[in-house]
Amino acid sequence: MSGTTRGLVEAALSALVAAGLACLLFTNDGRLLAELGRVALFWAPVLVVMSRRSRGPAAGPRLAVRGLALALAAFVAAAVAAGLVTDGPGRLARHVVQFLVVWLPLLALVAAVRMARQWRELVTLVASAAVCLAALWLAGPFLMRRVIVPRYTLGVDHRPRPHAGGANEDGVYSRFRADDFRAEDLNVICLGDSFTANPHLPEDARWPSLLERRLQSRVAGRRVRVANFGWVSSSPVLQARQLREIGARYKPALIVQAFDMTDFHDDLMARERLARVGAGSGEEVSIFRAFAVGASLALGVEDYGQWLRERYRWARREAAPAVPGPRYFFLFEPPESSEPYFRTSWDAILETEQRSREMGARFALFILPRYQQYDPRESPRDPERRVFPDDAAGLLVPFAYFARQARTAGFPVHSLRDDFLADPAFPKCRRDDPHWNAEGNRVAADAIARHLLADGLVP
Repeated sequence: MSGTTRGLVEAALSALVAAGLACLLFTNDGRLLAELGRVALFWAPVLVVMSRRSRGPAAGPRLAVRGLALALAAFVAAAVAAGLVTDGPGRLARHVVQFLVVWLPLLALVAAVRMARQWRELVTLVASAAVCLAALWLAGPFLMRRVIVPRYTLGVDHRPRPHAGGANEDGVYSRFRADDFRAEDLNVICLGDSFTANPHLPEDARWPSLLERRLQSRVAGRRVRVANFGWVSSSPVLQARQLREIGARYKPALIVQAFDMTDFHDDLMARERLARVGAGSGEEVSIFRAFAVGASLALGVEDYGQWLRERYRWARREAAPAVPGPRYFFLFEPPESSEPYFRTSWDAILETEQRSREMGARFALFILPRYQQYDPRESPRDPERRVFPDDAAGLLVPFAYFARQARTAGFPVHSLRDDFLADPAFPKCRRDDPHWNAEGNRVAADAIARHLLADGLVP
């Protein structure tokens, strides 16, 4: 048996041991083995071919380590091939990485035993790896600000950077400076997330800009100015902070808050981060955290570390976790289980309304529907379809919740679902993600303007 073949055999045996250990460590052993079986159908033939084609000395640590490396590379290639022919590539990838968490340390141990006599090379390898990590840590802030997320700040709020991507000096999507908003004007602030910011569209196609034109045509003798305070992945908890810090600079007469279906979970996450780092902390996201987030999204979950920890056999099961795992948790739970989590968002909305009154502004809340809630034909290439199915039992739970809250709110609360259902335009969303196209923004602007006028919030 050649040295390379010996390494291939050791890799296969260590993989079997790792699979057994993974079943002891994790609770999803049956699903894990099923996904690994798919990979093995591609991996085993490759190992056999590699073993038969290996020629050379019968011994040698370098050749054995080479065999281990070849086996690992073949495993990754087999996993990619299995992902291409399976219905759930994200699910397979999650379980493969779960297995690698156990197998890679075993492979490293086997390789280290093989290379024990070449201690100088091992020390060099460890030292070079440490230097690379240190260099990445030192260069991380520059890379984050200039390359990875050049348009957003890196703190808890992750707001748009001033003067970047069409934002003004406050990180607000407006062609006007804060000083251009005069007290005698009808100034409107629009709060919301990416469905309000709409950075993928030209400014004049976004619903806050369309709203400005709709209101200006109905208001005589006063100039209407609308400031788009929306930004990607914001939510009421963070929007209340933003309004408190810079809202008064825009001298608002009216504040419109748009609530999106991601906001429930985003608010819970924001509350946890603020509790951890402090409300006034300027802590920035590190480049390693950015890599972890990117890897999690590639695996089809928001936080792979949390996904993995929940599957350890010794993990303590919380009756009511502080933050539910699924982003759209309300889709899959009965209302009595999901609605207690809604309170975080509602409290933040009440705080925003109070801030509005303190600034002398009136307030209105609008609930934005996702396409699954009004027309499942939309956005056929949306990757979120698997986590936001249009036949989920809790699809309309948020609208029922806000309808009940509206009875005692003391300010207008409107759902735009009926407006999107009634408008014949199609499509209203982009083909590859749930965000509205220009037509969707037009429908939203028309509906919001109509409700504001009917409520008497616009003179």
